[in-house]
Amino acid sequence: MEILKRFVGTAVAGLALSLTGCGSGSDTAADDGSIRIMYIGQITDTANTTPRPEALSGVQAAVARVNADGGVNGKPLTLLTCDDKADANEAAKCAREAVREKVAATIGNNSNFGEAILAILERGNIASIGHLPITQSDFSSPVAFPLQAGSAGMIAGAARMLSDRGAKRIELAAVDSPAGSLNQQFATAGVEGTNTQIGALTLVPLDAPDYASYVAQVTRSGDAILLGMNSDQAGRFLQALAQADVQQPVAVTVGALPPEMVDQLGAAAEGRLVSAPLRPIPAGGNSNRQFLADMAEHQPDAKLNVFSQGGWLAVEAFARAMEANSVTNFSPANVLSVMSNLQNLDVGDMIPPLTTTQDLPAPYNRLFVNRVMFARVESGELRLIDEAWHQTLIR
Repeated sequence: MEILKRFVGTAVAGLALSLTGCGSGSDTAADDGSIRIMYIGQITDTANTTPRPEALSGVQAAVARVNADGGVNGKPLTLLTCDDKADANEAAKCAREAVREKVAATIGNNSNFGEAILAILERGNIASIGHLPITQSDFSSPVAFPLQAGSAGMIAGAARMLSDRGAKRIELAAVDSPAGSLNQQFATAGVEGTNTQIGALTLVPLDAPDYASYVAQVTRSGDAILLGMNSDQAGRFLQALAQADVQQPVAVTVGALPPEMVDQLGAAAEGRLVSAPLRPIPAGGNSNRQFLADMAEHQPDAKLNVFSQGGWLAVEAFARAMEANSVTNFSPANVLSVMSNLQNLDVGDMIPPLTTTQDLPAPYNRLFVNRVMFARVESGELRLIDEAWHQTLIR
């Protein structure tokens, strides 16, 4: 299925897009001839104010376009959704709902609680396709099919990018959280085999009132800086670096510098290096053009960033995998089998071709897409440094 041939049709009657809450999907459980899939993620998050509704928006946009084009092998998609509310117990409830509903797969999950979700999906032989990999299980569960290296790969890639540009000691600053505390480990993996050292890790609370002291810490000993933060926190940190007139090279993940943050920061964003697990939206390409068209048509108010990209890509990869293998049996076990035996599947140019049969070393047994792209903010826009895909955690 060629991406440029998938233009949105004008007739969308019969669109099988079901937006249900967790536990309310029983009315879609009947065999209506559609392919039922589920999205699990932090659609809302009142505790940490880091909801990611745009990840679901990306899934919804792709589902709408696939259905408008006739579905997957002639069958429409029915999308169930479950909000884990950034809570481990809610995430587990969502996974149990997926098993009860016998969905073909979960698609594009964006949750901090992959360990809770995947342990339950394993019992139902349900594949998790295109989830954001954060926890150890996200990289190792036999039902896990991440389509990107996630934060771990972006941090490793950012460290390697700084090393390639001559950095001898990289100082780290990250959000003060269990995930943030792992950045030193990921950065160390990224510079393995080089002469670059990874220095201290400075953890910054989300509610820190002032960043000056943290800036002083990361500029004290190294000759380069790596930030592992969400966009709001990274924006404040980059602003503080600019105010302190810090001249050291700075690298961040693409999630920390979405287009709106680049615009907001202005000069404070200029020259910053960016590690991206998906082809950045400003870099264009066939997949991004289709992604933008789908979002404009079906989710015009959603944020356009790596999270909405990831949700969109998960649906695209599922559809292409099923169509390439002429699948008509969408039972969880059969979908899992198909996903486990992909060889150089072309899923578009947002990621390299997908192979899921590699025998990969622990702890990244399921890191099928072990590459990132390098970019830099220039004249207010994110531009690729080169067209290469650079290895991250596994070498």
